[in-house]
Amino acid sequence: MRRSLGRLTAAGIAVAIGTAFVAATLLAGDVMKRISYDSITASYGTADLIADAGESLSETTVDAVRAAPGVAAADPRVVVPYVSMSAGDKALTQTVVPVASDPAFDTQVVTAGALPTADGELALPERAAERLGVGVGDAVTVSYYRWEAAAADPTSGAGADEAAGADDAGAEDAGAADAGAAEATAPTEAAGTEDGTATADATAAPGEPEGTYREREVEATVVGLTTDPTSAWAQYGGAATSTQADALLWAGWGEGPGAPTLLDAATSQLLVALEPGTDTATVSDEVSDVLSAIGGPHSNVRVMTRDEAAEYSISGDGTGPILVVVLAFAAVAMIVAGLVIANTFQVLVAQRTRMLALLRCVGAVRSQVRRSVLLEAGILGLVASVLGTLLGTALVQLALLVMQNADLPFPVPSVVRPTVASVVAPLAVGIVVTVLAALTPARVATRVAPIAALRPADAPAAGSRAGRFRLVVSLLLVVGGALMLGGGVALSETFLVAAVGIAVLGGAASFVGLLVGAVFWMPKVVARIGRLVGRLGVPARLAAANTGRNPARTAATSTALLIGVTLVAMMSTGAVTARATLDDELDTRFPVDLAVSAPFTADEDGNAVTEPLPAGTVRALAELPGVAASAMLVRDSVEVGTTGTVVDALGITPEQATDVLRDADLVAAVGDGTVAVSRAVAEAGDIEDGDTVAVARTEGGGTADLTAVVVPLDSWVVLMTPTTLEQLGSPGTLSTAWLRVADVDASGQVVADLQELTADSPLDITGAAIERALYERAIDTLLAVVVGLLAVAVVIALIGVTNTLSLSVIERRRESATLRAVGLTRRQLRASMAVEGALIAGVGAVVGVLLGMAYGWLGSAAVLAGISDLQLRVPWADLGIVLGVALVAGVLASVLPGRSAARTPPVAALAVD
Repeated sequence: MRRSLGRLTAAGIAVAIGTAFVAATLLAGDVMKRISYDSITASYGTADLIADAGESLSETTVDAVRAAPGVAAADPRVVVPYVSMSAGDKALTQTVVPVASDPAFDTQVVTAGALPTADGELALPERAAERLGVGVGDAVTVSYYRWEAAAADPTSGAGADEAAGADDAGAEDAGAADAGAAEATAPTEAAGTEDGTATADATAAPGEPEGTYREREVEATVVGLTTDPTSAWAQYGGAATSTQADALLWAGWGEGPGAPTLLDAATSQLLVALEPGTDTATVSDEVSDVLSAIGGPHSNVRVMTRDEAAEYSISGDGTGPILVVVLAFAAVAMIVAGLVIANTFQVLVAQRTRMLALLRCVGAVRSQVRRSVLLEAGILGLVASVLGTLLGTALVQLALLVMQNADLPFPVPSVVRPTVASVVAPLAVGIVVTVLAALTPARVATRVAPIAALRPADAPAAGSRAGRFRLVVSLLLVVGGALMLGGGVALSETFLVAAVGIAVLGGAASFVGLLVGAVFWMPKVVARIGRLVGRLGVPARLAAANTGRNPARTAATSTALLIGVTLVAMMSTGAVTARATLDDELDTRFPVDLAVSAPFTADEDGNAVTEPLPAGTVRALAELPGVAASAMLVRDSVEVGTTGTVVDALGITPEQATDVLRDADLVAAVGDGTVAVSRAVAEAGDIEDGDTVAVARTEGGGTADLTAVVVPLDSWVVLMTPTTLEQLGSPGTLSTAWLRVADVDASGQVVADLQELTADSPLDITGAAIERALYERAIDTLLAVVVGLLAVAVVIALIGVTNTLSLSVIERRRESATLRAVGLTRRQLRASMAVEGALIAGVGAVVGVLLGMAYGWLGSAAVLAGISDLQLRVPWADLGIVLGVALVAGVLASVLPGRSAARTPPVAALAVD
């Protein structure tokens, strides 16, 4: 093994990279679980026990637990998301949690002021306060919804007073509102009504009360600013703190008179702190008994320590499937490494023919020869796996250091904590793969006859002949997989989920079949391309001839690269096809790239009122980088056709349509006397293209008979000119801005700039660019991750190319010397090695690109055919990069072998061992 150390180096590097991949994956999985664990336990504060009553908690239940022996404090776990807050013209939504009754449950640190002690007070995260532009002592307007029974008429004085009085009385009885809160829920000038703004009338099911959800606005005083050092609420963007009564009120929970109670929150978790010196198990039993007694014999009570609660919460955190997927890529890398190892040992056995024969002559039996080869493989696998495990651990530690310096919404561990599995598994995988890859060469070694010791050692025959069984298996897999893949594509429009599963299985089976049969077709491909390359000169002819000297080894080397390149090309082709297909789908769903609209409000009768865009917004939108054109539109609500279909109507001039719309047919449909009706509205209103339809404003006004032009849009909107809307009695409120993006491929940046511009306002943003930015981000992220994972396999395969060339130099040592002796220069010899490396890598890359394109198109057809018309695309740039990298890497892989071959003197190479 010491004599072959240089020859084993490449195989060892391949094993080390593969095991590093496995180790890093397992350690990353442990890190993800620790992040989830730390995030959950951080939100518990320093609570000793976490109880789950199995049903909604009430104040009575909480008080009973607080009175249990050994319990120092107990708080229900209440989290209220999406509470609307505003200050001036800035607005945001914020998660709210109640003030803890005991320091053990505190999760945040006060940096200014103090925590709330009374209703109407609020502590904000520093970031939220900065976004709202407020500080300690400032007022924040909180908007929330309350259910009011239909009997309480908000427009009649008596009814309104009765409803308000009942609400306030209930709040007083529940201890949920003091005088300040009651005053805040009284008539507000901002709402424009006596006790709130009606936003939705509800028609209840039979036997249930009818009523109305009304928007309320209250002012809360900021009494403190907080930070979240343990990232307990980072997943919510931070959490504001209020009294429990305010938190329940602002959540909008509960129906009927009076303030909402804890029972309305439907929370079942309870945080418990213990008295000093008490036994945790004893108190746990006491709390469990209390909850069971209240809940009854069928209650599913669970009382856990904080560690047990975290383990229970992350038992289904979703990291398992992620690890399976990543480990699948690690398996690909190890398969490629196995091919490299098998090639290495095949040539080593061939090079040791005389030595093995001499061992047989002095009494070594076949089993001893086999064990010697396998032992060498085992030692190589062990050493390389140890190095790979250390490398994988170092990479994860480096990733943690980078993550700690990033502003991430979760706590990041400081150091890697290897587990038994993360150490043993990579070692086992590396050793097993190495030994398995060496089985065939070991079997070949046992067939060396003692008489072989009398033959020269420089003419080894490392080739192998594939049998009929391999051919049959290969054909069955390829044909059967192709049929399944075609069937999946055919079924995709009717049974999407089943079709995708069938297509994936079929694609995998056919690809495995191609790999199994590569020994049959890959040498022929290499030989034919080699004949073409051979016309470039003597070095090229030598290179082409050398690749055919051992077709099995050449096929294995090219196949190793083929695996990674095929998967990379498949993902790139699928990504660009998905982008084009989804772009086409978006063009049928949205009329414009971006639409910015002011929200609807309601008058005192509950009727929708269109609000104008804030002053200065139009100019700011038009000046956004990446916006090519903008248009201010009138928006109103109209009824279309005899069915009374109510839709949004937008007033746009033909000139504006030309500037901001991409669809020429839609532009042509805009004009006086016509109404452009989306396909969705036409189907709902039974409207045909060219019909004369009656259009009337829903809030009263005139009626106009307009010619309908049905346009291929799925959005719930109609387009007409501002003149037509004016005839219907529309007030002409400019409440919507349409924007056209200069470059659709740069939609993500434009959307990010727009969201930043409107972050502190209630404006609604829709449009094709929003959807396009979301799916492009998802596709780009997925593609980057997958290609990054597959790059490991490609790197290992390129190491295999270097290994093959290095072993080829050793194998053809006497031949190279003979060529040098008859006039071949060192430069020509190095050029021959470079062409050979480029030929082996290039064939694998070209075939991989072609297969990847085919699989990418077929996979896209199976997934997307049922969504929209498939738009097949070729990622020319990505595929060009893959081919270029493969060719350059093949040439670079020949540098060291070529130098070694060129430096060997002809006389020394011709010497007989």
